[in-house]
Amino acid sequence: MDCTFLSSAPTILGMKTKKIVLLQGGMGAERDVSLVTAKGFAQALVELGYPHEVLDAGPDLVEKLGALKRQGKVDVVLIALHGKYAEDGTVQGICEYLKVPYSGTGVLGSALCMDKILTKQILINNGVPTAEYFLVDTKKVDLKTVPLPNMGWPVVVKPSREGSSVGVSIVKTPADFPAALTNAAKYDHMILVEKFIAGMELTVPIFDGKVMTPIEIVPKMDFYTYENKYTAGATDYYLPARTSVQVIEQAKKHALKAFEVCRLRCYGRIDFRVSESGQPYVMEINTLPGCTPTSLLPKAAKHDGISFTQLIDTLIERATLDYEGLV
Repeated sequence: MDCTFLSSAPTILGMKTKKIVLLQGGMGAERDVSLVTAKGFAQALVELGYPHEVLDAGPDLVEKLGALKRQGKVDVVLIALHGKYAEDGTVQGICEYLKVPYSGTGVLGSALCMDKILTKQILINNGVPTAEYFLVDTKKVDLKTVPLPNMGWPVVVKPSREGSSVGVSIVKTPADFPAALTNAAKYDHMILVEKFIAGMELTVPIFDGKVMTPIEIVPKMDFYTYENKYTAGATDYYLPARTSVQVIEQAKKHALKAFEVCRLRCYGRIDFRVSESGQPYVMEINTLPGCTPTSLLPKAAKHDGISFTQLIDTLIERATLDYEGLV
């Protein structure tokens, strides 16, 4: 079997008994990010003393994970994946079918939050503010016939079901709109076009059901692109954010509401744009936030007194199934 067994030596934290399978890699555009997240997870598992195996989530995942289940080698799947086939309920569904508890959000919440358009519809129905938008479905319309937005410029164009700013463009003029649609269409046939909210970029991590300290995000160049997210020194972070108590409390309230109505479990990260008038707008919800050296949830955890090993230990202890106890 193509997986790596790591024998964890006893540490000051003591040996653990649960056998962990750490899922990494995956088949989507965020594979490289996943590998970095998984590296940190693996180190934490060693420090915590968990016996574990590292398994790449490729096309043969069902076969490999099923074999580990039959051999009694897995008690919990720790998911260090991002993006398509991972953060969208696919892997979670595999775990449900095999009856192996897994970390993070369940099938429904994962699938919902991966689809930015459906997420917006749920948020709007529950009174959570989000930016004005419309949908372009390339299976139904020719990109050349898409009318220009009537919500003013700039607008943001992005694939509905991607993460890490993959395929995202901020379009400042009508002349650039067709190219942005073409770029987004490389990643998804459903394209989200939304009003650009000028102002602060803010993220609110939630861990173990508690809202953590929000972080202000200030890229040194351009917007918060894939490169700016994962290149050390490319972005400045302010923790706590440089805004009023009223804005912070409003963002926290909306973040917790979004977390609850979108069925997240244990942890997540809610991304906002805060308008120049101080109104926070939810832009997207991350059900498997990155945990790389530049990622935001570990920064907030450290600020709030939660070590990285505590974070991973809690993810394992809170791992469950959507249908646990029903079968």
